[in-house]
Amino acid sequence: MKLSIENLNAKAYEEIKSLIISKKLEPGARLVDSQLAEQYGISRTPIRDAIRKLTEDGLVVKSKTKGYNVFQATRQDIIEIFELRLMMDKEIITKLITEMVPDNIDYYIPKLKEIDDYLNESNDSIDPDFIKIDENFHDSLIAFSNNSRLISFYKENRDQTKAFRRVTFTSEERKKSVLESHKKILNGIINLDLNGAIGAVTEHIIISRRNALVDFDAN
Repeated sequence: MKLSIENLNAKAYEEIKSLIISKKLEPGARLVDSQLAEQYGISRTPIRDAIRKLTEDGLVVKSKTKGYNVFQATRQDIIEIFELRLMMDKEIITKLITEMVPDNIDYYIPKLKEIDDYLNESNDSIDPDFIKIDENFHDSLIAFSNNSRLISFYKENRDQTKAFRRVTFTSEERKKSVLESHKKILNGIINLDLNGAIGAVTEHIIISRRNALVDFDAN
């Protein structure tokens, strides 16, 4: 069955995005539409549309000379990305504790307990991908905002994070630190402890940023 133009565009977008996030297309790599078109056996038009969308997402940047390259984070990019993430996490946590949970406890407490169960399952699993666990946890919280623009912006910021962040540690100490931070944040929300939850998420983001910068400086 022949794919429509919309489906071809979506397929090209998802394929190239996956290559970038998995780092099969390395940061700074030049994107050549003719090569990508040949690789996927489609015309250049869907590839160009995908590159345009990825540029809007921040995963691709326009070269100062000519063409497009995979986003390659600088040290300042990492600092700014985590700064934005902290702002958004603090905003949704404040909204949850001061407005949403108190106004609809019967809805939110079971949902928050589901996240707690997920964290407990993650703690019991063998050598989990703690970055994926971290993403799922924060995605779950931001979804509560019911703000499509905030969710979209958060997703773009997260995707840029995935473009430079990678798992370099699988130690039990690192795993334990991430999960403990999540538990503190979640307990703060459930107990409507604003100061405790904000303090926990601030510490968590600072540690995540520090680890990302250590990885960056090591390369």
